[in-house]
Amino acid sequence: MDTNSETRLVSMPNVQNVQQISPMSRQQTELEEMQRKEKRFQTFGVGSFLYALFYTFCLYHNTSGITYPFFAGGTLLFFGYFIKKSKSSSADENQEQKKAHINNIFLMVCIVLAGGLNCATDSGVLIFFNKVLMSVLISVFFLQCWQELTGWGIAAYFRSCALMLCGTIGSIAAPIEDIAAKWKLRPAQREKTENPNRKRKWSSVGIGLLIAIPVAMFVTILLASADAVFCSIVYDILTFSIEIDFLENIGTFIRILFYSLIVFLFCYGMFAYNTETKNIKKIREAAKTGEANMDPYIAITVNGVMCVIYLLFSSVQIFGLFLGKMELPAGYTYASYARRGFFELVFVCVFNIFMVLFTMTYFKVSRLLKILLTVICGCTYIMTISSAYRMLLYISSYHLTFLRLLVLWGLVMIAIVMTGVLIFVYNQKFSLFRFLLIVLSVGWLVFSAAHPDYWIASYNIMACDDGAEYDHFYLTQSLSLDAVAALPKEIYSDKDSVYWKRVQKYRRKTETFLGARAFNFSRAYAAHQMKGASIKERMRSS
Repeated sequence: MDTNSETRLVSMPNVQNVQQISPMSRQQTELEEMQRKEKRFQTFGVGSFLYALFYTFCLYHNTSGITYPFFAGGTLLFFGYFIKKSKSSSADENQEQKKAHINNIFLMVCIVLAGGLNCATDSGVLIFFNKVLMSVLISVFFLQCWQELTGWGIAAYFRSCALMLCGTIGSIAAPIEDIAAKWKLRPAQREKTENPNRKRKWSSVGIGLLIAIPVAMFVTILLASADAVFCSIVYDILTFSIEIDFLENIGTFIRILFYSLIVFLFCYGMFAYNTETKNIKKIREAAKTGEANMDPYIAITVNGVMCVIYLLFSSVQIFGLFLGKMELPAGYTYASYARRGFFELVFVCVFNIFMVLFTMTYFKVSRLLKILLTVICGCTYIMTISSAYRMLLYISSYHLTFLRLLVLWGLVMIAIVMTGVLIFVYNQKFSLFRFLLIVLSVGWLVFSAAHPDYWIASYNIMACDDGAEYDHFYLTQSLSLDAVAALPKEIYSDKDSVYWKRVQKYRRKTETFLGARAFNFSRAYAAHQMKGASIKERMRSS
């Protein structure tokens, strides 16, 4: 009996201890989680809020102003600062990390240049694609800062960026959760973590302000009554108002707050999601590409059939279009024949690129398959040349437009991209995505910086000197203000032209104090040209 009672006496406290430890452990875990969220908010909260204000100031109703390059640079500084603050630094850097640093420098330069080009053009198409390029480059920059990208293919980049974006959207409520965690902490715990001296200092400052404000108001009233000059100064300060375009009514003010809130939530969610170790691992796992193990004979059969068709078509292009040694169908001249089927060819060229990449990603590569893919790449070159030749013939007859010039640029890019694809066929370690990123980024920046509308106007007007008639509607209504420098005065000074209307809109927008944000070099130059033209007209009439 004694033994059993002793056993019960010994065992009972142990059960109680187990029951007591479990809730305490749970509470400790919850407390640590809340402290982690509080720390995360302290790290990203203020910075994300300031970035939201910066973003709103730069871009609200201002998509192509002088603030755009500052926005690009500020975004990089913000991202770089918080990435450095979140990551544990290592003293030793391997070769891959050094390569990543070089890639990041390239990305940052391209991002700033794209932002700068936005305030140097009036073309809506150029502005839109400059933004697209910036978004893509910023995404890759952000991804490269968190992931080891060695051996990643194109599919891995797309999957990772998609997962990162979805995770960011899913974490958009993270700042609300972190703020709630901050206030759920026990007062005693907050007192432990907070500096009492700092708390006492801020309390003293608050008390001082409460005393100082009424005293200062009373003294200011007395001094204003004593001196008329001082009274007028105080009145001017109190009634001071600047015509601010986006604070004119409460509706606009609410839209600005909503705009800033969305930017804050998205920015905070992006860092909240991508700084979690588990999410970094999740993205890395999603990026892993399984070994290409599909039956190569399927790919050989499909690509073999396509090769036969492409070789036949390429022979027709060489002997019929380039050499002119084939008989044309009835009713066709060589000019009409050449201009036909241009966009179909461009589509086939792009399709061939995706077909080769798909084959290399999912099928076992054999020597025969490589040969067939090489033939397809070669035929794509012939199709590209054929498309360019057709477009040049079309331009010689109907002059230049922005779309036609853009298509020519696209054909050049297709040819260069196909070169990278061909290298990848024989060397799977070749970083095709980085090659494409560099080629397309540099290619677009050069195209955007060249001000295509200027060259379009110059070419069309020069073609008119040869006796041809230019498209008056296109020159007066379809081009951006980038073309003003190449246009005759009578075209852009016409008050019915699109140039006059755009300049007047630009002038109205930049008249306000904060309208200086919308300063655009191309529009400012066009306004200067038109102002000079109108002054000369008035002098002649007088």
